[in-house]
Order: sequence, then structure tokens, then C-alpha cells
Amino acid sequence: MPSPAADGPAAFVRAHRADLLARLGKLDLEPEVRRGDARDLSFLADGSVHLVVTSPPYPLVAMWDALFEGATSVAADDAGAFDAWHAWLGSAWTEVARVLAPGGIACVNVGDATRSVNGRFRCFVNHVEVARRLEAAGLEPLVPILWKKPTNKPNAFLGSGFLPTNGYVTLDCEHVLIHRKAGARRFPPHDPLRYASSFSKEDRDRWFTQVWTLNGARQGFEGDAADRARRDRTGGFPRELPERLVRMFSVVGDVVLDPFCGTGEAVAAARDWGRKGVGVELDKAVAEAARRRVGTKGPSPEALLRRLARG
Repeated sequence: MPSPAADGPAAFVRAHRADLLARLGKLDLEPEVRRGDARDLSFLADGSVHLVVTSPPYPLVAMWDALFEGATSVAADDAGAFDAWHAWLGSAWTEVARVLAPGGIACVNVGDATRSVNGRFRCFVNHVEVARRLEAAGLEPLVPILWKKPTNKPNAFLGSGFLPTNGYVTLDCEHVLIHRKAGARRFPPHDPLRYASSFSKEDRDRWFTQVWTLNGARQGFEGDAADRARRDRTGGFPRELPERLVRMFSVVGDVVLDPFCGTGEAVAAARDWGRKGVGVELDKAVAEAARRRVGTKGPSPEALLRRLARG
């Protein structure tokens, strides 16, 4: 079997069309969004997930204060809030490690927080604490991605005008942490679904670099008034971010989990590229809205082959 071409899988898909259609027809690619708690993924068996793509609520970012305060009974202005809130998230990372298969990867998009607590302004480095807890759960760190969000804010600078020393660097990047379970994943020689999942040299060179510049996404949903009212309870990332991660770190037929599902972008990206997307969302109304948005049907084998061939 030939190696994947540098321009993507089109030639391979054409040459093996009948075999791929037969394989795709046997896969369960229907997306699933359920209401649940990321700290309890007991509906998933050990080692049953190949990729996790998620963005949890960020401790000490104001829009999630109520969630963390209600879950931990620790107020945002309490000196122990940072540790207590990350301990609450830590139970989810333990479950993520359990459900990941050997060689499976967890991609966690997390932003740091800046705010004044007890009259002192500081940065809370969420990405460091999440990385520490992922590693403590048994997931080995790989090189993370720095997601730079372009901003048009003319006055993003904080501090003392043009005088040193009391200015603050603008917080306009988030981290995509990448952690792996138990070393590199193994595949059968010349696995057809892996070959059909290949990407072009152009995409490889663009994706496997440490700094990504992608515009952010609007918060929440774009549906009716009830959906729009949920905007303050969800964070959003652009579809291209989970789409890249799904294609980089999974193959057709894999199970892709988002335990903090929110608007369902990661589940939708998995669906579109022939993976079994599973989303878990704590908020009942948000889970229902995400389920409507993502739907319950996977792509047809013919439609998926066309998408794979286009790359």
C-alpha cells in the first residue's frame, strides 16, 4: 500500500473507494450529547475514547464564578478559591485519563485569568495548574499550542499610560494543552482508515506549529431568544480549532469526547470528519441546545468520502 501523498488522501480514497465505503458503513458515527457531569463519565468504559477535545470553565474568570462557587462553596474572593476550583476540575481530569485508550490524546483549551482579589491585581495561571493536574492523572505532556486571538480593542493596555513600571501585558492568548496516555498510539500496518484520514503537507506545516492565530467565536448560541439567553453560561471557540485537533490526533471511526461540551463545536467537528463525537454538558438547557445544534445523525459514507478526498 502506498504512503499517503503530500497533497492529502484524495488519490488513496479514489483507489480504495469500495473498501472504504464498506468499512464506513459498519461504523457508528452518530453524535451524542448528554446532560452529565465531567467528573463522572461512568457511561464510558475504560480505554474507550481515542481523543478528548475540550475547553473547561476557567477558574477566576468572572463568567464562571457562580458555577464554581455553587460547586465548591468557596467564594471567588477567598484566598483558597484558585486551588479549590482546580481541585473540582481535577476530578474530571482523572476521569479523562481513565477513559482514554493507550496512546489517546487530551487537548484542553484553557485561558488564564486576570483580576483584582482583595485589592491586589494579579494573573491566575490556569494553564499551569490544569497541566499539573493532567500529568498527576497519568497523562504525559506534549508541546502545547499557544492560541493567539487577534483583537481590535484600541485600548487593551492596562496600567499607567506611558510611564513605567506599573503597566500590564495584555492577556490575548490561550493555551491548548496536549497530553498523551501511555506513549505513542499503535495501528495495524497500512490501516486503511488511518490512510484515509491523512492530511496535506500544507495543513501539516500550518497545524503542527506552536502558535495559532485564530479569531475567537461569539459566546453561546445563535438560535432563538431562549438559546441566546444561555450565552453567559457557555464559552465558545471557533470551529476551526477543534476541527484541526480532530484531524491531527484521531482517525476516522475514533471516539472523540468533549466532557465540557458547551455549544457542541468539538462534537460537530468530530461528526463532520467521520469520528464518533460524544459531548457531556452539566447545564440541562445548554445540553439540550447543543443537542439540537449538533443533531443525531452522522454523515453518510458517500458524503464522508467526498469530504475526506477534499481534505
